[in-house]
Formats: sequence, structure tokens, C-alpha cells
Amino acid sequence: MAELKQTVDNSNCGLQQDEFDPFSADVERTEEQVDTALTSAPSEEEWYHGSLDRRTAEERLRKAGLVGSYLVRESQSKPGSYVLSYFGKTGLNHFRISYLCGDYYIGGRQFDSLSLLIGYYTRCSYLLKGEQLQEPVAPPEPVDDCRKVIAILPFSGMPDTDELSFEKGEIFIVRDVLDETYWVTSEKTGESGIVYQPLVEDLTDDVLSSMCFHENLSKEDAVEKLRQAGNGSFLVRPSEHYPGDYSLFFLHDKTVIRFRIEKQGRQLFIGGRYFDSLHAIIQRYTREEIVEGQTLKKAVMRKDVLNGSGPSLDSAKTKELYASLKRGTGANLLKKQWDRIDITGYLKKRQKTKKWKNMYFILNGTERQLRYFENERRSKPKGMIDLAFSSIYPVHDSFFGRPNCFQLIINAYNHMSVNYLCADSTDKAQHWIQSLKPYCVNIQTPKPNHLSEALKELRSLSIEIFDGRDLPNKHLPHPYCVVYLNNVQVCRTQVGKCPNPYWGEDFILDDIPSDVESFTISIVNQGRRSKDVEVVQTTIDLNDLKSGEFIDEWYSLQPVNIASRGDMGSLRIKSRYLHEVIMPPGEYTTLKELILTNLDNVLMLAQVCVSERISLAKALLMVFRHENQESRLLEALNNMEIKKEDEVSTLFRATSLATTLMDQYMKMTASTFVQKASKDAVHTIIESKQSCELDPARMENCAELEGNVEHFLILLNGAVDDIFNSTEYCPLMLRHICYCLQRSAKNKWPDDESVRTRVVSGFIFLRLLCPAILNPKSFNLISETPTEMAIRSLKLVAKSLQNLANLVEFGAKEPYMKVVNPFIKMNKERMITFLDTLSNVPECPKTNQETPGDLARDMATIHTLCASHVAEIKLASETKPELKKLLAVTARLTAHKKCYMGES
Repeated sequence: MAELKQTVDNSNCGLQQDEFDPFSADVERTEEQVDTALTSAPSEEEWYHGSLDRRTAEERLRKAGLVGSYLVRESQSKPGSYVLSYFGKTGLNHFRISYLCGDYYIGGRQFDSLSLLIGYYTRCSYLLKGEQLQEPVAPPEPVDDCRKVIAILPFSGMPDTDELSFEKGEIFIVRDVLDETYWVTSEKTGESGIVYQPLVEDLTDDVLSSMCFHENLSKEDAVEKLRQAGNGSFLVRPSEHYPGDYSLFFLHDKTVIRFRIEKQGRQLFIGGRYFDSLHAIIQRYTREEIVEGQTLKKAVMRKDVLNGSGPSLDSAKTKELYASLKRGTGANLLKKQWDRIDITGYLKKRQKTKKWKNMYFILNGTERQLRYFENERRSKPKGMIDLAFSSIYPVHDSFFGRPNCFQLIINAYNHMSVNYLCADSTDKAQHWIQSLKPYCVNIQTPKPNHLSEALKELRSLSIEIFDGRDLPNKHLPHPYCVVYLNNVQVCRTQVGKCPNPYWGEDFILDDIPSDVESFTISIVNQGRRSKDVEVVQTTIDLNDLKSGEFIDEWYSLQPVNIASRGDMGSLRIKSRYLHEVIMPPGEYTTLKELILTNLDNVLMLAQVCVSERISLAKALLMVFRHENQESRLLEALNNMEIKKEDEVSTLFRATSLATTLMDQYMKMTASTFVQKASKDAVHTIIESKQSCELDPARMENCAELEGNVEHFLILLNGAVDDIFNSTEYCPLMLRHICYCLQRSAKNKWPDDESVRTRVVSGFIFLRLLCPAILNPKSFNLISETPTEMAIRSLKLVAKSLQNLANLVEFGAKEPYMKVVNPFIKMNKERMITFLDTLSNVPECPKTNQETPGDLARDMATIHTLCASHVAEIKLASETKPELKKLLAVTARLTAHKKCYMGES
């Protein structure tokens, strides 16, 4: 029996202890384990009704009159899909079953066949709460809607696609009709895949087309052919005594034995068994005895088959037919003419195991389905996420130690599964999230009556987890915190140290679903040799957080296991809930022009929004990028930092709005550059079996030092070569910004020859490439956590690159690193040349590339920040009158928002 394809497995996946496993049994709410051996169902004849309308299906169920009765029908309103019609305790229910290339989907589950689906909801799981399928309702007469086609020409399928290769005369069972192809199963090989419609024709009788069927062969000639072929040979011819039936002739021990094959409807009957085709009969008796000790061995072919003749197209028509085939392989073959495809592309997907897999995704808006494939050449989906039952939630960078992740939660028919997805860049992640939102159930929340339909809402949550006090240390020797929204995990801290652990980690969730009313923080003990266990938790109602203000409090902890007794301690949490109302984009036009045309307003916000620096930076970047003016913003902020700095050595070392803007901009735009510059080197380092340790104090055997140094320098040279050869992959706009940095720094320190290099390396290396090498998972360079040895090697490479980028050698502080100094001396000029070449874009490049995102949302964020700091801006306007216009625009927008919300 084919196995049931489960979409989630909540058992312990056996991850390394330093790799967070969201599927750990006590961290993820578990569901029943499926034993596929128990999914046997009543035979299809007892419940499959073929094409049937809803009204007739309901009549048949009512006539049966049994609670728990059911039938399956092909949908007439939506051809190509099926419906499970069920008579339950509350009445009649109809459940849609989607069908894609041999797989059946209901809610969040995927099955190989309808029989497995029925068996699963009969024996393994509830379809509705407390209700399983019990009584199949049989059709009034047998249903046979099996369609077969026969190949009229041979074909060679393209490798690594779902095209089937076949010979002329091969028979296929049609599983799905696509626009110009069929999804079929070959009777000969059992393989499933795509055949092109012009290469096949409908088969009304598969016996007549069989290569071993001899329609006009006499009994005597049949015997002679078998004797020539030898023992074990066989053929089929029409029955002489039973018109419409057939005879199987078989030669055994110089004697011809005949078997009658009865034709009963679309089935064939022989030896007390029914078969769907002659091919199925031959297949069975080539494996099993047809007479004692003997099986069918050699088919005697028709003469036309042996000669390669028979019904066929002439040569010219054959060539014309092959040339006319639209061999558009891949996922597009599933697309129907009327389908709306919102977005396609590659995402990394993680579900049952810790490994992320790169998959090709297609968002079909018409069907509300997110389909994913092994690659874009495949036509059969690896799986499908039904967005009609899905909710979208954020995933903080802390959760997997990587950015640009989000999750889709499927909750349907007593089943819940989690699909984690990850994009290559911030822009791509936002594009996918915004495209998915309209189809997800937790986003389609009706607005309150007092809100205008022109408004959009945005909810964000900031959480800072400080420390725990009086925790049950016996149960929490290795504590970490997990943040839940609606029982969905979205963030986590590192593992703290008891007693009274301190985490000091903050999380910003920019766009939380509208149905979230509270958040829960659980403290979990990380098991060393066992599963992680939730011990205590606290839940905070969002209504208790006044919008826009930080609340810093100690919260009492409650035991997760209600059997636990006594004081569970408390947790200090600082949180802020922000519910923004986004007005139509036109409302923000004046504020946008103020921000774009007078950067004094930006500098003012930089001074007052210290605690909201990241939110401000992201919003400003998106607004300026939308207008293709990001270089002007970044140049102005960078120039301000250069102007106020006295020492080159501390330039851009402190965190400011300028450095935050640059960090965020590089994350948004430079992912391809990072991949090209460092991915191969990182993988080489991680896969290396030899240590790169240079510090004798960390080595067990100092005799290995010389070999380690030699190996390390080979890896380091490889990393540097990759970086120096990656200039063309760095975004032109970022390169122009680096040019502006060089120009401003040289003007400030004209006598310092190194400043033009160090001002650029401070961003390209110290804030981008070195962090990527040091923590490759957070830049999507790797999927799994490296070994301790590999982590140490990456650290030494990053440390060496940092010194090379600063054009300084190692000194007495780290004497073991002095072995790298000859390498640094040798590559200083190469580093200078690389950064000069990278920065050699004096003209601001023009770009027509559309920036993903929501401009009104970003302007609403800026307005909210202005409104939150009106007092500070008003005070500053006494010495800077130009800020008064910003105050006036902020006040007017606040008044307009109240009008939209019906408050005035």
C-alpha cells in the first residue's frame, strides 16, 4: 500500500543541542501519530460516485439516513477536484479535495490516493470534532470513469522533468487533464508523469491495441507461432466459442494451454479475478504461476509490431507533429488559462526536519494555493499549502538564527501543521508576505464599524526580556524563553544561566496578525540528552498595553503543568504594543515631501527617536528607495557623522541612525553580493576536516600548529580571492554610496592616505562580509549549525579579514595571530585596489526597479514617530523655525486620522 504523505511530524527530530528545534515534542503542541497500516478503507466501489452534483449527493446521503455516512464524488462545479460529502451530527457537510498530479489534498494533509484519505478519516483521525467516517454509501450502479490513452508515436522525455519517455503502443491511465498535456500512469512501467496530448489517442479497448493480441490469427497458426517461440511463450486472440471474449494461448512442455478471458464491462475476468486491463493480467502472471510451476515468459508479438509498421502518421506529418509540441515543461503546465499567478520564485522551506530545502513556489491566487516544487522544471508539486485554511505569522531572526523567515500555519479538520519559509533577502521576504496576506484567514478580519473602509491597520509589538527571579531552578537549569502569538512560536532567547538568569534580548515584530489579542512567554528548559520541556509561562493581554508606550514590569509566572505547586517566580518584561491606522497614501503626500526635500526633518527625528532607531531607519529607507533617493539620504547622514568625528579610528564605530541605515540598506540589497563573495569559502571552511587553530593554549598537541597554519592560510587566501573577484555583484547604488563615503572622508582628512580605504571597509567588511562569515546562518549562507571546530575556523578567518580591511597587522595583544601578518602585508595593496574599484561609481545610477513594500505603511510609521515626539520637536523648533512646518503637518495628519476613525 502506498504511504500516507504526512505534512507534519511533531516527534523529536534529533537536532544538535545548539540548534533550536521548534518541533520538539513539548514545545510544539503534538497531534496523534499516524500508523499508515491502519488506514485501510472500504473498497472504492462502496463510496465513489464519479461525477455527481451536490443536490444528488445530498439526496443519496439523506436516503441512507445514517449519521457518519459519506460518499466521494467528482466536483461538477470545479472539474478536476473532488468532494467528500458527509452526513454528520449537525447535518450535511461537503469537504473539498484538491487533486494535483496524482496527489489528493484536504485541509493541510496530502494523500497518495482517495482510498488512503478515506481510510485515514475512518480509522486514524476525526474529520469533525469527535466524528469519523463510518458508513460508506454505495452508488446505485457501478462507476467506471477510468480513461485510457495509447501512444501513437514514441517520445523521449527531457531529463530532470516530469515528461515520460515511451514507445509507440504504450498504454496510459489518465489521472488529470491539463491544458495541452495529460498527467498519466503508464500501465507498462507504473511510472506517473506528463504526456503530450497530440502524441496519444483515446483507447476504447486496450486488448485490441496490445502488442501480443493477434486479431486475425487462426488457432492453428497461433499454435505454430508458439512452438517456434518455445516454452513459456504466449499470445492472445479472439475467442472462437465466446464472441466478445478472448483466449490466452500458453505453451508449456510442448502443449498449448488455453485460458478464457471474459470481458465484463470495462474489466477482464480470468482465474477468478478481475483485472482493469490485459496488461495487468500479463503483469500478474509473469510474476505468479499460471499453471503449476510455470509463469508467462515471452510474448509473441504481432507482425506489424515486429516490423515497426501498423497505424501511424507518415514521415512528414510525424515531423510536423513533433515540431508543434509546446514543450513548456515545469510548474506552468498546471496553470490554467484563467488562473491568477501572484508571485513565483525560490524559497527555503523547513517542516519536519532541521534541514532547509530550496523549493520553487507558485502562488495561485485563483485557487488560493501555494504550490511548491523540487525545481522549476518539475510539473508535479512536492506539496501544496491550502491558504483557505492558513494563517501567516512572523518569525523573528532569533528563532532560527537567520533573517527573512515567516510561517504559514494550517489549521483544518482536526489537523495543525507549520510551514516555515525563508527568502534570500528582506525585499523578497516582504514581497512574498504582502502577496500571501490577502489569501490568509487571519488577515481577512472585518474592520470595526467605526473604521473607514479606506483605512488599513498595522499592529506591531516590541518585547524586551530582561531577567527571571525566583525561578524553579531545579526544573530550569538551562532556561531559554519562547514568545508565542496565538500559541504560535515567533521568537526565542539564548539559553541563560541559573539562578536568576539574565537575557537582555529585545524583539521587534513589525506586523502581527489582527487576531492576536495577547502574547505568551514560556520559559523552557533545554534538555541535554532529552527533549526540551516548557516549565513556566506568563500571558500579557495587549489591551493592558497602552498603545505607543513602553511598559516595564515584573510578571508572575504560572506553571505549564497544573500539577506543579508553589511560587514559580517572575519575569521582567518591557513591552510596547503599537496599533497604527494607515490612511490612504494621498494623505501623507505633504509629510513625504517634507521628509524628502528637507533632510533637517530627518536629522531631527534621528535625535529624538533613539529607542525607535531601527523602526525609523527601515521606514525612511523604504520611503527614499520608493523615490530612488536612498543615496541622497545615506550620503547626508554619513556626512553628518564624518563632520562631527575627530578621530579616524572611531569613525562609524558607534551605533547611530547613519550606521543603522547603512546596516539595513546592505541587508535589503546586498544579499547576492554576500553570497557570491563568501558562500563558497564558508562552505569550504565548514566542510574541512582539519583544524585551523592558531592559539597553542587551545591545542592539545602543539606539534599540529605548523600544519594548522598552512591549512588556515590556504583557506584564508581562498576567501580573499572570492571577495576580490565579486566586485561586479555589489549593487551599483551601494558602490556609489561608497564613492560618496570616500570623497567625504578624504575631504575631512586629506593627509590620511588610508582613510579612503578604511571608511569603506568599515561597512563592506566590518558590518557586512565579516559578520556573514562569522555567523553564516544569519545571512542564509548555510542551513545547519557548524561544528565547534568550524565555528572557530570561521572566527579566525573573520578576524584576519577585519585586520586586513583595516590595513593593520596583529600585535602583542594576540601574538598567536602574528603568523597572519605576512598574508596581510602581501594583500594590503589588493585590498586598497578592491575597495577603490568597488567605490569607483561617481555618478548616481538610475534605476527603474520597483521597490517592494507599502509606502503608506512606512509613512504612517514616520507620522506615528513624529506624533510621539511632538514635545521634543516643538522645543527644537524654537531655535530651528523650519521644524514648525513638520509640527503643523503632524498635527493635521493626527486630526485626519481621528476623523477616519470616527473620533471627531
